Parts: sequence; C-alpha cells; structure tokens
Amino acid sequence: MNKNVVDLDDQMLADFKDEARDIISSLDVHLQNAHSQTNRDVLLTAIQREVFNLRYKGKSVNAPLINLTSHRLADYVTSCRDLNDDSIADIQSFVDKIEGILDGDISGTSTDSAEFVRELPSKRAPDIDPAWFSKTNVEALLVIPQRSMAAIVERELAACGYRSSATQSSFEALELAVRTRPDFIIVAKTIDDLDGVDLVSALQAMPKTRDIPTAVLTSDAPNHPSLRDLPFRTAIIRKGGSFGDDLAEALARFNIT
Repeated sequence: MNKNVVDLDDQMLADFKDEARDIISSLDVHLQNAHSQTNRDVLLTAIQREVFNLRYKGKSVNAPLINLTSHRLADYVTSCRDLNDDSIADIQSFVDKIEGILDGDISGTSTDSAEFVRELPSKRAPDIDPAWFSKTNVEALLVIPQRSMAAIVERELAACGYRSSATQSSFEALELAVRTRPDFIIVAKTIDDLDGVDLVSALQAMPKTRDIPTAVLTSDAPNHPSLRDLPFRTAIIRKGGSFGDDLAEALARFNIT
C-alpha cells in the first residue's frame, strides 16, 4: 500500500481517537449530572446526540472494536425511554469500555470481538428483568429498517430471554454477522440496496456466516415468487397474525434455546 495512504489512514484514526475522547468526556459529565436526579430527559437527549456523533465519526476509520461498542451503545440509547439508575449504570459501562479501548487497556488484536460484545449490557425491554437474559446467552441480529417492526421482534425475543441488536443496513449487517457471530439472524425482505433474499444468500454463502441460522421477515406467503431464490435452510416469518407462531417454529427448527 502507498505510504502516503497509510500515513493518511493513521492520521485519520488518530484524529478520530482525539474526537472520541472528547465525546467520552462529555458523556461522563452527562452521566455524573444524571446522578443528581435533575433534568434527566434533557440529559438523555444530550447523551443520545453524543453517542450518534461517535457512531457517525467512527464509520470513516478502521476502529472495529470501538465501532462495535458504539453501535451497541447507540442501539441501547435509541431504545432507552428514560434515564434511571440502571440505565445510567449500563451507559457508564459502555463508556468505560470505549475509554479502555482508547487507552489501550483493551486491545482489538487480543480480544475476541464476539465475546466482547456479549459482555456489554443488553437493551432493557419493558417489564422484563434484565437478569432473564443471562439464562440463555442467546443473541439475535435483526436487520429490519422499520423501527416499529424491529421493536416488536425485539420484544418477542426478550420475552424468551434472548438478547438482540439491530441494524437498518444490509452492508453493516454483513460486518456485524462476521464480527459478532450471533446465534440467529432475522432479515426483513425489503431493506436497502441488498434485499433480504440477497443478504441471506450472501450470509449462507460465506464460510464465516453460513452456519448461522437465518430467517426472512415478510408479509408475503412462503410460496411467493419473490422468495423463490431463498436458500433452502432459511426460515420464513410472516408479519401479522402468524408472526408469533412462525417465530416460535423458526426458533424450534434451529434448536435455539
């Protein structure tokens, strides 16, 4: 590789780390202020803004462990409805992990990224004890652009004791599947440049992901022409009245417990 290109990449990474430290410092201040029990709604909005800024800035550099952690953190704060003592502690745990990566205490070369992300706090589903998730340690990746639909699927999985992370991008899903090795992937049939059939076909073609059980979420019947190119091993989960039964059948089919 051209030395000038390498130097530029290194400089961009160094600049990103400096910006990330500033963001982490701001998050620390917001979290400390949250302990005072005042203006928590305003502080949650400020925290979300800082987290999304970190996610955006990380997309242009090669910092996989920070980006995985910030993705999980962004996923967490997006679903966070209020700042309570538990969510403050969870967000602080994310912040401490990112700070550890920036300081070199956590190394991307010696850390198994899949194990690392599974140790991060899970999103808190309403009325479900977070301790319930530790009973199975099963993790699903959701590739669903509609946030409302993703929330429904997440709620059903949480009721089973399963953790989940979500992305709206098929290309990001490929990276997340490789780096985090989820136990189960649910893909919406309609996503973005790659539709669900294309994404599932790609996942099942790659040696690193082909053994991960996959399902397509669709409003079409299983025999619809748009699904004819699905790999044979793919489960089909229909939206609407059949959703719960189809999800349960898919989990049982893949022996996900």
